[in-house]
Amino acid sequence: MKHPMASSRVRRSTAAAGSAGRDVGLKPDLEPKQAWARIAIVLLAGVLAGCTLPGPAKQATVTHVLTVTELPVSTGPRAGGVLLLADTRAGDFLAGNRIAFSRAEGTLGRYQYAHWHEPPARAFQDALRRQLNAGGPFDAVVGFDAGVLGEQVLNTRLLAFHHDAAQIPGHARVELEAELVERANARLLARAGFVAEAPAPSHDAAGAAAALGEASARVIADVQAWLAQVRAAHAR
Repeated sequence: MKHPMASSRVRRSTAAAGSAGRDVGLKPDLEPKQAWARIAIVLLAGVLAGCTLPGPAKQATVTHVLTVTELPVSTGPRAGGVLLLADTRAGDFLAGNRIAFSRAEGTLGRYQYAHWHEPPARAFQDALRRQLNAGGPFDAVVGFDAGVLGEQVLNTRLLAFHHDAAQIPGHARVELEAELVERANARLLARAGFVAEAPAPSHDAAGAAAALGEASARVIADVQAWLAQVRAAHAR
């Protein structure tokens, strides 16, 4: 279909009686400047109308708190001493506040409208410190930068902390690496890896958050038991 202004339509005017057949000239319907001005007005009106059309409502972002329930662990009597807990480290992908998921092995994504209240490594570290103080082989567990003298240092690193969503509803996976170091001489006393999974109650970010809290509790319980064994072995 041709644009209405692609070619100007013309009208042939003839004179009145007495000048029949004499050409009085060709005149376009619209002058070029006027035509383009009208087109511009129509286009602008369309743009403004598009700007006022209601779009889909933006989904609200939900903030989740990592909830870690303490699991009963038999660690025996406290062996005394103060444990210094270094900051839990994590890879760049887990450094932010977004909840991670995986739909295929070797891939990771982030939920668009769901965030953690704080980075998962920090939340995990806080839960680990609380539960080691509640039940563990040391008299006290404090942060490495707390200004307290301690005999040993626990280094931890999160290797995995995500919702495995390849199947519905999926499960949470938490993987941790831990090292116990003698502070006085920087001697490595023990190293271990821990992995725990927990079923997700739903195939979404809320289910992922709940399952990651449960899997974290299982890993922390395993760390408690491991520290008790290491302390008992070095006490002999």
